[in-house]
Amino acid sequence: MSLEKTSTVESLLGLLSLGPMSGYEMRQMMERSTANFWSESYGQIYPALKRMVKDGLATVEEQQNDGRTKKVYRLTGEGARRLRAWLGVESKPQVHRNELLLKVFFGDQALRGAIAAQVVAERERCEDDLERFEATILRMEMEHARHPAMPYWRMAARCGMAHAKATIAWCDETFAELEKRGLVSKPTFY
Repeated sequence: MSLEKTSTVESLLGLLSLGPMSGYEMRQMMERSTANFWSESYGQIYPALKRMVKDGLATVEEQQNDGRTKKVYRLTGEGARRLRAWLGVESKPQVHRNELLLKVFFGDQALRGAIAAQVVAERERCEDDLERFEATILRMEMEHARHPAMPYWRMAARCGMAHAKATIAWCDETFAELEKRGLVSKPTFY
């Protein structure tokens, strides 16, 4: 097989395991399901789909809808086998890049209040993430309550919620320490 194993391909195989979709529909499905922890751009999706068809992991069929042609992809048996094999392989450790933590690390060089303001902004983002995860779980449970993958979808979303809650707790601790050291420039909601 000429196709290198990449998580992009496997993410698309996973989506196709849910049913036939166009590249656009795959991107939309990611926005509604995995976007909090995994997303692909159209620039990644379409070249990967082309290679997947070439390598026998998916088929493509053109369909007409309101005078427009769309390409609908389906998982092949080989694609399903590749997805199952990938699911059984231990995940690769990922280097976690976090610009906020990099700035905190060098925070002694920052203007007074700059790091505290960014910690507050991160806390607000995490609160939004938490709400989005909760809404995602509710929507999935309403739309797909009987889907056999629902428990797994819920598990993934709850992991995201746990990360958001942990980051909120870290933000609270960090802000309190910055405040104790006199490094907060103006009052905030804390």
